[in-house]
Amino acid sequence: MASKGRKFEDELKDLETLVSQIDAGELTLEESIGAFERGVALVKSLNQKLDEVERKVEMLTRDAEGRLESVVLQGESEGGSNASAADADDEDVSF
Repeated sequence: MASKGRKFEDELKDLETLVSQIDAGELTLEESIGAFERGVALVKSLNQKLDEVERKVEMLTRDAEGRLESVVLQGESEGGSNASAADADDEDVSF
């Protein structure tokens, strides 16, 4: 279900559907395990896509004179002190 060619939004919708199915408790144990495995694969794929986008994102900051300048975000996920909004949402994942 998770693949590089699919859109982020499509994979996220699939993940939300899987979580709803698991939460509803209507799946058999085997179906729940399969849904969980697909969900884990989707989470990994979504995280990879977010990491790719994060490397491309530019953040606007103000310099000492108050002018806006463009700063490319690089390597923040490699020990940087700035946490992204996506990191804050990781705690909400049911997996």
